[in-house]
Amino acid sequence: MSEWFKDKVVYQIYPMSFKDSTGSGMGDINGIREKLLYLADLGVDVLWITPIYKSPKRDNGYDIADYYQIDPDFGTMEDFQNLIAEADGYGISIIMDIVANHTSTDHEWFQKALTGDKRYMDYYVFKDEAFTKEHAITSVFGGGAWEYVPHLDKYYLHIFDKTQADLNWDNEEVRAEIYKMINFWLDKGVKGFRFDVIDTIAKVWEKNQMANGPTLHPYIKEMTAATFGKLQDTFTVGESWSADLEGMKQYSNPDGSELSMVFNFEHLCYTMDKWTAKMEKPRLKHIFEKLQKGLYNKGWNSLFLSNHDLPRAIERFGDSREEYREISAKQWALIFHMLQGTPYIYQGEEIGMTNREWKFEELRDIEAINFYNERVEKVGKASIFTMLKEISRDNARTPMQWDDSDNAGFSSSKPWIVVNENYKEINVKEAMTRYDSIFYFYKRLIELRKTLRVIIDGTFELLNSERDDLLCYVRENIQEKIFLFANLTDKPVDMPMPIEAEEGMLLMSSYEENFSKTFRPYETVAIFVPKYSEYENISERVSIN
Repeated sequence: MSEWFKDKVVYQIYPMSFKDSTGSGMGDINGIREKLLYLADLGVDVLWITPIYKSPKRDNGYDIADYYQIDPDFGTMEDFQNLIAEADGYGISIIMDIVANHTSTDHEWFQKALTGDKRYMDYYVFKDEAFTKEHAITSVFGGGAWEYVPHLDKYYLHIFDKTQADLNWDNEEVRAEIYKMINFWLDKGVKGFRFDVIDTIAKVWEKNQMANGPTLHPYIKEMTAATFGKLQDTFTVGESWSADLEGMKQYSNPDGSELSMVFNFEHLCYTMDKWTAKMEKPRLKHIFEKLQKGLYNKGWNSLFLSNHDLPRAIERFGDSREEYREISAKQWALIFHMLQGTPYIYQGEEIGMTNREWKFEELRDIEAINFYNERVEKVGKASIFTMLKEISRDNARTPMQWDDSDNAGFSSSKPWIVVNENYKEINVKEAMTRYDSIFYFYKRLIELRKTLRVIIDGTFELLNSERDDLLCYVRENIQEKIFLFANLTDKPVDMPMPIEAEEGMLLMSSYEENFSKTFRPYETVAIFVPKYSEYENISERVSIN
């Protein structure tokens, strides 16, 4: 299997909120084209674009009505092909987001199923009342997952919104349709795909098993063989909220039989109820250790702090108080980018965008709205809005903050979702005026990944594992080492450090100046230790006071 992707960095674009080129209030393909120079300057190699297919957008494009059409709100097929060509001119590849677990109920297949056409009913999961009562299932977005169709006297499955009907992957004809669609986009010049909730395509109805069924990996292998597996240098990632280590090895098997990598969420420490789950930072080091060691030479992981389904990284991992926002953003960027795997940068992460306070009428995410309606009477409005600020997906979907002009430079008219009020202080234009900004920190991190092979192929060892206030590790290959030391607290701490690290070279620091053994709040450093003299000029030597 080609390993061309292992030194690449991915930038995720949520088109609705990235850049509006028409004044409609919604971002679009040509808005992305306008910002290709910015993305090239940052240094990213791959753009993951969330769904831009024709859709009623009840779930913002993850409810696809036509796999072969670009939604008019985003532009045209010509616009998209121009984007692919122009991005290629900057050395940037495009990967699309495929939702193969379900379609919109507006999709032609489902509309035919509603007529009673047995062929298309079998494209989905229709069951009678007795079955649904025996196999009650809760939707991810709240409420029951079986929706009644009176004129058919049948229920169809939707593990997400009721307008997102689950496809029946046990139907060979459905699988053939998906593979045909994938090949259509490959022929358009798409470099690869991110597969949404891929772990849910194989279900076991009789056991109420909605993910990781026994046919999951055979289906993925079949799909790969019929599509991108026939090509060289494709980039594929499977989103899985439920994969264990062995499952991750299967998804990303180096033999190329499945996908390039897995998008796994264990490091986000969710319980079954994400609205009450809290980040447990001391656990992270042990999750890193398990995955870094467990996947070494046996698979490949994605490294991400946030995405369109998660709150802003600075709120989840860092400290959004103004005196610590940039320092803690740099801390977690450095921690993640020095690990083995493929880094993903979610739009706005590179300038430290934050969550915001929400009012009910401002919410746009169907999951957040359903959550509010279901729980407001039980927990009260104050608690609801606290949870929405901490975890609502709308936090990640506020418009990209390009500058301090009206609507943050995102659109010339009122955006489809509110702009975060802090755009006057936090925006791309301001960040690009300061070499010490988060933007330039990310730029340097990306350059390092392309310079130092140890980041790609080095082993991983955890250091100071007994200290909850520290996160420290070392990466090593035959030529070089990188030590990483991080103070996870907002208080000074004494940092235990081996002599070898003390005599190394400072690569990156969350603070611009040199450090002492007493680390400042959220201070994080990466230290390079070469084994050969040709590395002497890679950085200035550390000066420890």
